[in-house]
Amino acid sequence: MPYVTRVGTETNLVLLGWTQDYLRTLLDQGAPDSVLAVAWDEFYRIYDDLMRRFAVSRGLRGADVDDCLQAVWMEIATALTRFEHPAERPGLRAWLYTLVRCKVCDILSRRARRPAESLDVARQAGIEPVDAGSDPQDALEGHWQKALLGTLLHELRQEVTPMNWRLLQMRFVEGCEVAEVAAELGLSSGEVRYRQRRLVKKLRVRAMALTGEPLIEDEDAVEPAAV
Repeated sequence: MPYVTRVGTETNLVLLGWTQDYLRTLLDQGAPDSVLAVAWDEFYRIYDDLMRRFAVSRGLRGADVDDCLQAVWMEIATALTRFEHPAERPGLRAWLYTLVRCKVCDILSRRARRPAESLDVARQAGIEPVDAGSDPQDALEGHWQKALLGTLLHELRQEVTPMNWRLLQMRFVEGCEVAEVAAELGLSSGEVRYRQRRLVKKLRVRAMALTGEPLIEDEDAVEPAAV
């Protein structure tokens, strides 16, 4: 089929348009034709897998993942017909990831409230709990950024050479120094830095497509072992 595509940084506007027509037909209580039905199946296959992997990378498991995706798809079913893809800025994927982010944060916030409720009970019983430490919202934001980087690296693996993928693993997952990477891969330190800059630019493009915001401001400031 002409609109079948793998997930990348660009939206297939034909597939998007047919999916919107499918949902409009259902909302009008009509019967979508076979072309629109297949378009919806393809849209669901592409984006459910992507959003599910992202939710899992954020730390959700089992029923939480299913609950998150169910809530996201319910919102997509009612709101996608009104979506207009912008011509010169991130569009569909940024919108979808915003939905996933909101639902994941809702689930994690509910989890965080449960210990807080237990602490309130403890205080009422005259037991002073130990200080919990940093703001839970700050912790959620930090985990979210790490999860996003993990998803971007997973997608980028399909586009880079084995050597460049190993370089990414060593720098961003294992936290290796440039000299260690150079020694293992048989490259100069300058070549490692050059390749890293090019790979980070690819990550930036994907981050902008997903969220509308840059994940990384300075490729030389990327924190190793970020995922």
